Amino acid sequence: MDVIAGPDGRPATFDGAAWVSADRAYWWNGAAWQPITRRRGLRPNWFVIGMALLLVVAGVIAVNKFQYDAAHPPVIPLGVTNAKIDSPSQVEFDYAQKSACNNLTFKGVFYDKNGQTVQVFDISSTTSVPANKVVHMTFQLQPPLPASAVRFDAIPTCHD
Repeated sequence: MDVIAGPDGRPATFDGAAWVSADRAYWWNGAAWQPITRRRGLRPNWFVIGMALLLVVAGVIAVNKFQYDAAHPPVIPLGVTNAKIDSPSQVEFDYAQKSACNNLTFKGVFYDKNGQTVQVFDISSTTSVPANKVVHMTFQLQPPLPASAVRFDAIPTCHD
């Protein structure tokens, strides 16, 4: 009986389905020796893994930001902020304080560009403000300010 020789010159063996070379690298298809392709097993899809990790990281960041924002409410600047002279007859500013006040008045001290006081007068009637909330205030002035007034301080007084 003749023995089939593999591409390496050594005798091939029959494995029940096809003739296989001695080094098990080739199989005989009836006309030529073909390389045996072996499956490499489960190969991970790195794109899917990377996207999943990216989504997990984004989720963790979002949850941490939500928890941080809930535990650390925004800081509210207390007192008078953003004071500005709109015209000789109008001023505006923002105001906040720790406790509520139902009877709040402001005195305005107006300065020229050299820091000299040019006018002092009450710039508000009775006002009410809630606790820890910024309230924007706009006041009309009578008589109008002198043209030399460039800035002012609004001094609050709570009469509760």
